[in-house]
Amino acid sequence: MGMKKGQVTIFIILAIVFVTIIGLILFINSGAEKEGRGRDYFEQQGIRPSLANIQDFIVECHEEISRTGLDYIGLRGGYYEVPDYYFDMGWVFIPYYYYEGLILMPEIKEIESEISNYVDDNINNCFEKINFKNFDLEYGDSETRTRIDKKKVVINTKLSVKVEHEGEITDFRLSEYELSIESYLNEIYEVADFITESHKKNPELMCINCIIELAKERDIYVDFISISDDSTLVMLLENKTTEKPYIFQFINKYNIKMDVIEEI
Repeated sequence: MGMKKGQVTIFIILAIVFVTIIGLILFINSGAEKEGRGRDYFEQQGIRPSLANIQDFIVECHEEISRTGLDYIGLRGGYYEVPDYYFDMGWVFIPYYYYEGLILMPEIKEIESEISNYVDDNINNCFEKINFKNFDLEYGDSETRTRIDKKKVVINTKLSVKVEHEGEITDFRLSEYELSIESYLNEIYEVADFITESHKKNPELMCINCIIELAKERDIYVDFISISDDSTLVMLLENKTTEKPYIFQFINKYNIKMDVIEEI
């Protein structure tokens, strides 16, 4: 159920857009810089890559798409595909985790699947850039499994890539190169879960001190932005694992006006 709130002030919209755009630009530029040090470098220098270089590019593609996927789903509250309940900004969506009594937060297994789907849907676009004379790549659909662990996300993609070079074919198996990315996504999820589950007890009250203490223990920053009388944007951020802040956000909508957020 996509929702558009006319009550949202232009200043709040601009703030959300600014933060989101900055996040998108940072992770897109990060991927572009990495690509420039690899495949583009060989093309610019006129150097013929070796089979080992081609295999390195395949692994690099996997890491590039996986990291981009983590950033992508963070800005969308753990989702790659559009959920049933979301705040529609026209060009991007932010999911509702709590909607007038409904608990809508996805299970951590769902977020793992969303990351896997992102990788499977986008990795071939990266492989298409590995285009060198005398090297031909043949591959099919990938099957990715993601596991969100404490302070890391592990991504393994089952995909066989046949590399043909000067009449010889090498079968490269990407699954042998499991990717482990330092990430606080698990810790972010724990804080998001605490916030969301607290609404079951009393949706009118929130223990801000409890949330701040929990976030502090996990090196997470938390911010609440009121976007209307009955809706709050929750932003969870961390800056320990990457040069840029990692952003995870969702919205809670209440069937009452949240005039007071109680600290206990």
